[in-house]
Order: sequence, then structure tokens, then C-alpha cells
Amino acid sequence: MRRLILIFACSLLSLAPATVAAQDSVPGRTGRAMASRAELESQVATETDAEARAALQNRLTNGDLKPGDLVALSVIEESTLTDTFTVRAGQTLLLPNIPEFSVKGVLRSELQPFMAQKIAQYVRNPQVDAVALVRVAVLGAVGAPGFYTVPAQMPASQVVMVAGGPGNQGDVNKVELRRGELVVLEEEEMALAFAAGTSVDQLGVQGGDQFFVGNRPGGLRGALQTVGLITGVFTGIYFATRIF
Repeated sequence: MRRLILIFACSLLSLAPATVAAQDSVPGRTGRAMASRAELESQVATETDAEARAALQNRLTNGDLKPGDLVALSVIEESTLTDTFTVRAGQTLLLPNIPEFSVKGVLRSELQPFMAQKIAQYVRNPQVDAVALVRVAVLGAVGAPGFYTVPAQMPASQVVMVAGGPGNQGDVNKVELRRGELVVLEEEEMALAFAAGTSVDQLGVQGGDQFFVGNRPGGLRGALQTVGLITGVFTGIYFATRIF
């Protein structure tokens, strides 16, 4: 699964400029996942809420990559560097044959040039693709509920598929985006976003957010109960006619 996400993440890089240009949704108060430094600085200058302004400033100072986050990396003709790597304590990365280095202060939008420059110190003329993955929970009526790391450029509808897709009772038209106890986007809004191919970044998804998949009306269990009831009725009629 990690390898599939790595391939998907790196394939999205060629679409990144068009994707970013198309982003016109209203992000969270701390900015889009792929916000540039200039965007965040502009948001700091206009933000009136002190708490939100402090959170934005924290992103600018400390960056987006926290311990436990994953970076999907692809370096042409360098198989040992083509993998997903975990950000370590102290906001550092350790890559094969490269000394440990800090990623403090690096935004997700800055990761690609930063990694290319860092790897170029040890590999001649590297061709580097780098994507910082966003950790989200996919819960409810899905095949494999749990936490997953996905590219910010991934269409939000694909996040549900990463978790095995909707289960027998799941309904992709009944998905909520939750942040703790708060419902950030309701079912109708998510259904429109899925239909439009809106990305994780465009939705303003933050690390730790939850995609909660609801049940279909009645669901499979209800259908089976109905079938069982009808079967029971006909069985009862059959034996009643045989006895009498």
C-alpha cells in the first residue's frame, strides 16, 4: 500500500501547477496544506484572530513536517532513495547514504526544491520528486478503517478508496469531513467535492482530520433482514398448507 501511494504521489507532481492554480475553495484558518510561504505571510497580515494568526506564524517558523509524518521520495536511478521516509524526532530526515538533516521550517509547498537541493549535495544531477503526505483517518463504513498518509494533491474521493472503498453498507454520498468533534464539511458538500474531483488540499484538509463514511439507507443488513422475513413468511405458508 505504501508503494502504491508513493507511485500515486509522485505521478501527481506533473499536475501540481495546474492543481494549485485551480484551488479556489475556502481553506482552514491555518491555510491550505500546500500553501506557499507568500500565501501564509499574506494571511498572517490580514488575520484578525490572534489564535489563528499564531498558528499561521508557527507554520512559517517551524514548517509543516512533524515527527511521524511521511515523505514520498523518488530519485531516478537511485533505488535506495526511492521510498517513503519518516520524519524523525527533532524534525529530521535520515536517507540512505546521506547524513541526517533538519526539515524544520520547510513547508509542504517547499519540499520539492528543498529535497532536490539537499540530495544534489551527494548525488550528481539528481532527478528528484518529493511529496509530503498528509495523515488522515478514514472511519465508518469502509473496508479497512484506520489512519492513512496521502498526497495533498490526491482527489479527496480517492482517500476513501485507499481505505478499501465503502463497505457493504457504505455510501460514498454520505461522507463527512470531521476535525475532532467538529463537522468541517457535511455530506452534501463532500458529495459535490467528490463529483468535482476536488483535492485533499483544496478541501483544506489538515493532518488528523477524519473522513467518516456513513451507511446506505437500510444497508445490506436491512436488505438481508427483509429477505429473511419474506422467506420466513413463504416458508410458514408452505408448511401451513402441507399440514392443513
